[in-house]
Amino acid sequence: MKKLFSLLTVGTLVLALGACSTTKEPVVEEFSAEYEMKGTTSAGLPKNDTFIFEGETTDGIITKLNFDIIRNKGLEDEYSKKDLYGYEMNVSDGAIEEVNGALNLTNLSASGFVKYPGTDSGVQFMVRASLEGLTPESTFADLVVFDLSTQSTMELENAIAAYSYLAAESGIEELTGDTLVIDLMSAFDELVVDGAFVAGEQRVSYAGYNGGRSYGEQIDAIVDYILANDMTLEDVYDMFRTVNQQSTPIEERDVISGATISFVGDFQRTVYLAIHGELFEGVTNATEADGSTTVEVVTQGYGGEIETHVTFDADNTITAISVRDDQESEGVGAVLTADGSDFLNSLIEGQSDIESVEVSSGATVTSEALKKAVQMAIDYMNEK
Repeated sequence: MKKLFSLLTVGTLVLALGACSTTKEPVVEEFSAEYEMKGTTSAGLPKNDTFIFEGETTDGIITKLNFDIIRNKGLEDEYSKKDLYGYEMNVSDGAIEEVNGALNLTNLSASGFVKYPGTDSGVQFMVRASLEGLTPESTFADLVVFDLSTQSTMELENAIAAYSYLAAESGIEELTGDTLVIDLMSAFDELVVDGAFVAGEQRVSYAGYNGGRSYGEQIDAIVDYILANDMTLEDVYDMFRTVNQQSTPIEERDVISGATISFVGDFQRTVYLAIHGELFEGVTNATEADGSTTVEVVTQGYGGEIETHVTFDADNTITAISVRDDQESEGVGAVLTADGSDFLNSLIEGQSDIESVEVSSGATVTSEALKKAVQMAIDYMNEK
């Protein structure tokens, strides 16, 4: 009996401990953000792109995610940019016309990123080919290939490199000068029918250097990467802020397989909104040394946050402006943020009326962000 009582006591204790222990339920939270970017299309038409970033986190890890970009949201011509068949690159337009019973290839374009033979680095390319008297026997070497970036006719070996992605889409393992044009264009199922050319126009897309066939594929690749790597919202924000930036060479954009999209500021701003609910702009710090005051200001540029340091002397006159952190486009906005740039100097010279300082053509967003930063610094000093 004594042994049985002991066993019952131990059993009761175990049951009691089990009743006291609880399994921690996972914390599931929803997040949602929309950020509208207004501007103009490459054709100069007005546009608005609404970045949508919404889903769920489980214990901080993103487990559900809908990422989309809606053009003209709320308007009659609203559409998802994920539905775009071609995106800046990895796309080819074909056009064949019939003239007096003969067929002419008026356009066979290709665009993307390529490393030409004998070069160590790659370039973005846009080329187009044409041929009068197109026949099923026409070869690739017969084409006249024009490089739109250099405004010159291309050498055969470079033309082969440029069209190699389209060739792969058509099932050609190795493109050569002897490859038949009709085989190269077999991906155009409206222009090549039953082994013969047909007059008309068609666009096709293809897998490029390291990007998908369409904008939607590239966005989906980003989503898949986020989910597969158990990322938090903060992780994604940091990735958008530091990886695949506009100035990063495409061959180095290999963090996310299948996406050559450059993560400009709109991506990171959207995630920042999902985390914080609103974007931040303003003075973050002010330090005094040797009779001068340096005011640190954060504003939103084209590539994301810009941290501008504005230095004042004892008379509250601006003596120096420098940019310590930005992701503006190389050769565009980055020209303005560079130390001693003409634009920064113009802000110093025009400090009595910052609003009148002329923005830089082609880098309007960066210009306005820098002007705002300097004005915020001036206002801060005046209110001290």
